[in-house]
Amino acid sequence: MQRSRVGADDGIAASPEVHTLDGIEVDAVPPGLALHPFGVFTTFVMVDGSVLGWPDHVTRLTRDARLLWGCDLDPQRLSSDVLSHARRVGPAPARVRVTLYPEAMQMMRPIDARGCRILVSSGPAVFPFLPEHQFTVRTCEYQRELPDLKTTDTFTQIRRRREAQLAGFDDALFVRRDQVLEGSTWTVVTWCDGQVATPAGPVLESITAVHLAAAAEELGWSFVSRPITVAELAEADLVLAVNAVNPARAIRRVDARSLNLDHALLAEVAGVMSSRERHHVGASAPRADGPADPTGLD
Repeated sequence: MQRSRVGADDGIAASPEVHTLDGIEVDAVPPGLALHPFGVFTTFVMVDGSVLGWPDHVTRLTRDARLLWGCDLDPQRLSSDVLSHARRVGPAPARVRVTLYPEAMQMMRPIDARGCRILVSSGPAVFPFLPEHQFTVRTCEYQRELPDLKTTDTFTQIRRRREAQLAGFDDALFVRRDQVLEGSTWTVVTWCDGQVATPAGPVLESITAVHLAAAAEELGWSFVSRPITVAELAEADLVLAVNAVNPARAIRRVDARSLNLDHALLAEVAGVMSSRERHHVGASAPRADGPADPTGLD
């Protein structure tokens, strides 16, 4: 399978904006989700039907839907809907979000929530991943409710991001006193003295960061989840704001403090994550179709 970046000279048209609900294309947010934003979601980059960690995304959605409203998700139905969406999108890299929410939901009787609707939304993405190194963040004291679940309740996260942008930053970094937690919609990953670390504590486990940890160990770095202080960020060789859209996004500044930036390491991260083994949606075996030269990205 060919891998291409989205761009004028790629030879593959950029992925269009597409939304499907239970396998049928729609052009508006369904009223059930708009009126009661009570659901769960996951996000990934899909290229010609292949996804990094697809089984992990299925596991996350299955677990979170069961915990939130007692739904027993049919994984085959989920795969079928995403695969149908992939055919509409075509082979170009696409940023995909899969949202699950109850088929029947009343605000006064959430205990009666039942069924499951599957909304798949997508737009253009860049793949192979490219290093980003101008990301700035402002710290704010905040801990998400139900941090181990990826829910559609993102109001406060988006509000905190907006406040950070009004102050001249790109995004917000959530902290608890001097302890780093997570970004508004991303995970903190530090690289320092041969060790890769993510913050321990009440945060969402990132599927992308899990695969990044495995890649780091293959590169000879040890991995650990441990408490990380804000002051420690300035001591690291590289601090990443990791999400599914780009695992190679370096944080350049936290509040008024500039951070170290190892450009060679950042390029290596982009390359190794672009060449990670991927699963085709609906297939039982992983696919490894990375770029021929995963190091030539910067």
